[in-house]
Amino acid sequence: MNEEQLQELLRARAKFKVPADYEQKLLESLHERQRSVLLQRSLWQIAVERLETYLSEHSLSTPGYVLGLAAAFAMGLAAIVLLKPAPGGPVMAQKKGGAPSTMSPPVETQAVNYEKPSK
Repeated sequence: MNEEQLQELLRARAKFKVPADYEQKLLESLHERQRSVLLQRSLWQIAVERLETYLSEHSLSTPGYVLGLAAAFAMGLAAIVLLKPAPGGPVMAQKKGGAPSTMSPPVETQAVNYEKPSK
């Protein structure tokens, strides 16, 4: 294409008028094609794709994952160490003298007296 043909093509383009509803029809056809593509895929494929997109936008780097895993491990280890019972058993079950307290049997095993108490 030489310079003269290009100038002629540009002049013809300047005279060309786009129909008023061209953009609306273009948008509608684009949406229709997008819907038809989505309908051809299963729900699971769409859900997995959207989850992958979400995670890729908010992802951590490898050192971030390592630090997060190390922090979770440290918190779990601290919880185990701090919540471990004392060597002598629970402190609340001991008397002040240090000897374990006697505990009464459960209510279900105690005898029930239905007689009225005498005054």
